[in-house]
Amino acid sequence: MQYKAGHYGVIITDSVGRITMVNEAAKALLGLENNHLTGKIIKDIIPDSRLTDMLWTERVSKKERLTVHGRPLLISRTPVSETASVAGSIFVLQDVSEYEALKKEIQSLQDDKTELEAIFNSSYDEIFVIDGSGIALKINKAGNTYYGVDTKEMIGRNVLELENQGFFEPSVTRQVLEKKERVTITQKTRTGKKLIVTGNPVFDKHGNIIRIVVNSRDVSELSILRKRLMEAEQLAETYRKQVMKLESDSNVKKEFIADSHDMKQILEMVDKVARVDSTVLITGESGVGKGVIANRIHKLSSRSEGPFVSINCGAIPENLLESELFGYAPGAFTGAQKGGKKGLIQMGEGGTVFLDEVAELPLNLQVKLLHAIQQKSVMPVGGTAPIEVDVRFIAATNRNIKEMVKNGDFREDLFYRLNVIPLEIPPLRQRRQDIIPLVEYYLGVINQKYGMSKKLAPETRDILKRYNWPGNVREVENIVERMAVTSDSVELKPVHLPDYVLNQISKSNNTIFVPDLCYLEEAVQQVEKQLITKAYNLYGNTYLMAEALGVNQSTVVRKMKKYLAMPRRKPGPGGKSHSSRQ
Repeated sequence: MQYKAGHYGVIITDSVGRITMVNEAAKALLGLENNHLTGKIIKDIIPDSRLTDMLWTERVSKKERLTVHGRPLLISRTPVSETASVAGSIFVLQDVSEYEALKKEIQSLQDDKTELEAIFNSSYDEIFVIDGSGIALKINKAGNTYYGVDTKEMIGRNVLELENQGFFEPSVTRQVLEKKERVTITQKTRTGKKLIVTGNPVFDKHGNIIRIVVNSRDVSELSILRKRLMEAEQLAETYRKQVMKLESDSNVKKEFIADSHDMKQILEMVDKVARVDSTVLITGESGVGKGVIANRIHKLSSRSEGPFVSINCGAIPENLLESELFGYAPGAFTGAQKGGKKGLIQMGEGGTVFLDEVAELPLNLQVKLLHAIQQKSVMPVGGTAPIEVDVRFIAATNRNIKEMVKNGDFREDLFYRLNVIPLEIPPLRQRRQDIIPLVEYYLGVINQKYGMSKKLAPETRDILKRYNWPGNVREVENIVERMAVTSDSVELKPVHLPDYVLNQISKSNNTIFVPDLCYLEEAVQQVEKQLITKAYNLYGNTYLMAEALGVNQSTVVRKMKKYLAMPRRKPGPGGKSHSSRQ
C-alpha cells in the first residue's frame, strides 16, 4: 500500500506502537518533514494524544482534536486485527483548519443575522421589504399594529393585491416600480391609521429593481398633537408664571426640615401668612432659623419674583444706619454721592424687606421705621419729600421684645405695627424630633460638597438627640461640618464630637439606682419612677417620652399619674382642658 500523497496523514504502527509506515502528508501535518519516523514509538511522536494509550483495544476510537504547531488536527485510530489479537493500528490525521475557519465564519454570519433581526424588529417604524415583482418578503413587528392582522399573513402576497383588499391605500410600491425612484406619500390603512410612507428602491448592476424597502411611521395623532400644541402655546404665557410659582413653592417646602409637631404648625402658619402682605414678627433664640422662615414667607408669596432684602439692624454702625435704611438726597452731607443714594428699604421695591435684629434699632429710627410701615413711604436723609415704596416688612429678634417695650427700650406703637402676625420659633432642645433630620440633612450637604460618604454611628445619634443645642440649627451645621471634615473614618462616632458636647451629656446622665435591698416589686417601682422623672425632665412631652422609653403614650400618662404630680391642665378651645406639655 502506498500512502505518500493525499490530504490525509497516515501512520501505521505494530502492536506495541512502533511506527512501521508513515506518509509524507502525516510528516507535513506534524511538522516533521525531514525526520525519519519509521521504527519510532508513536507515543513519542504524538505525546498529547489519548489514542496512543489505546493500542491494544479492538474498538475503533472516536476522533480526537489536537493542536500541533498551531494547526488543528483531527486524529482517528483504527485497529488492525489478526485472528483474536490486535496486530497494530492505523492512525489517520486530518488538517481541519479550513473547516474550523469556515465554521467560525458561518457562526459569525448567524450572529450577524440574529443581530440584524433584532434591530429590524426593534424599530419603532414599520419596515416592509418587497421584491422587484411586488411580493412581500418581510415585515417587522411594528407593522402588526397597522393592519389589524398578524403581518405574517401578508408575507408572500403581492402588494397590489393587498392594496385592492384595502390593507392600505395607495400603494407606495406601485409608484416606486413606476417611477424607479424614492417616493414618499401619505397612506391610510384598513384600521384607520394615517402613515407617512417612504419607498426606497434597491437596484442590481443592470439597473433593475430587485428590492423595495418601505419605511412607515404612524402619524395618526399628528393633527391632534399640532392642535394641542397651538393651544398650549397660546396658554403658555398664562401658565408660565403659575408653573414657576408652584415649582418654587415645592422647592421651598422641600428645603425646610420639620418633623416635630411644633415646627409643622409653624410651617402651616407660614403658608397662610405668605398669601397676605401683613407684617410678621419672628422671635426665637439665635440660630433657630428666623431668617430661613422669613425667606420662606417671601418665596411662597406673590412677591417671590421681587427682591428679598435682608438687613441686619445690629450689624450696621448707628451713625450709618439711617442713611443705609432710608437712603439720602444729593448733597445731604459731606462725602455723600453726587446723585444721592437709595436706601435698603427702597431697594426692596416690589418684594420683601427683612429687618433682622430689629430690637437693636435706636429709638429715633424706630419712629422713622414706624412711619415707613404706616405710610408706605420713606424720607431720605436730607430729602424734602417722601418716596413711596411697595414692600412687605418682616422683622425678627432674639430678644424679649415685650420686656423691652415694658422697660421703654422699644416703642410700643412700632411693636404692635410689627407684631401683626407673631411667629415664635422654639429652640431645638424643645423640638428634638427635628435634631436627627437636621443632622442628616447637613451631613448630606457636606458629603455632596466634598465627595464624602460619612454616616452617623448609632451611639452618636443618641448623644446628638440628648444634647441641648444652645446654638440651635446654626450649631448643628457647625458641629456636623466639623465632624465630617476632621474625622478620617466613614462612620462618625462619639469620639469625633467636640468635648463640650460630650461633657454636657456626661453631666446630664444621672445614674438610675435602687438605694437598698428591697422587694423586687418595690425596686421595679423605684426604677420606673426614676425613668419617668428623667424622661419628663428631658422631653416634657408624653409622646416623645413614650418614643424614648419604647412604650405607648397611654402607658406614659398612666405612669405619670402614678409617680408624678401631673402638670396643671389649662382650658383649651371650647372650654376643654389640656396638658400644656403633652
